[in-house]
Amino acid sequence: MKNLKRTYVKLCAGVLVVFGFTSCEQKKEKTPVTEPVTTEITAPKQIVSVAQAKSMYDAYGERRVGLIEKYENDLAPEKKFDVARFGYYDYNTIKEYMNYIEQEAKKANVEIASLRFYFSNYPDKKTFEDGREIKHPKQNSFFIIPATKDKNDKEYGFYIREEDGKNVPVLLTDNLEPKKDGEMDRMQSQESKSEASFMPTTPPAPFDAKNKSLVLNEANMVPPPYH
Repeated sequence: MKNLKRTYVKLCAGVLVVFGFTSCEQKKEKTPVTEPVTTEITAPKQIVSVAQAKSMYDAYGERRVGLIEKYENDLAPEKKFDVARFGYYDYNTIKEYMNYIEQEAKKANVEIASLRFYFSNYPDKKTFEDGREIKHPKQNSFFIIPATKDKNDKEYGFYIREEDGKNVPVLLTDNLEPKKDGEMDRMQSQESKSEASFMPTTPPAPFDAKNKSLVLNEANMVPPPYH
């Protein structure tokens, strides 16, 4: 009788354990999974129609391409010059660039206010001063540089410089010269704009190991010059 009672107690205990385990499993299964809410992104107000983009593309072809081709072909009649019509970076490069400049700006305790796209032209030579190869001399291009606002709410491009172990932003004027404290950006004034073509460009400050550029260039330009 005692053995029967012990067996009964063990059986009941086993049933309770199994029931409890099953109940826990059921509770776990019933726990609702919250799906992340996706917020619909509104199109930026700067988005234009494809028709407007085509109109602007055609206007550039009519008003600029011929002038550039004539200028370059007059300098070197033996070589037909092809005007670049667009440039591109692959998508991952742009994402890496955005992450990089945000990282470096944070180190320097500076807030990025905008991105500037500068029109540019490769010199008619094989290499830059630092020895970097110029793949397509005379080709039109562009480069990107981040800008920040000073205490007067005026925007300047900038790069990062290491001073005493700290990263500090160095502000640049519109023509990419280091801005001096208290000095007005002369390229912003109407007077300087009218004189810009007659004034020699001040060479930029020498770039050494303590200077960190945030300029993105080396885009893929289409078409490249075919010689």
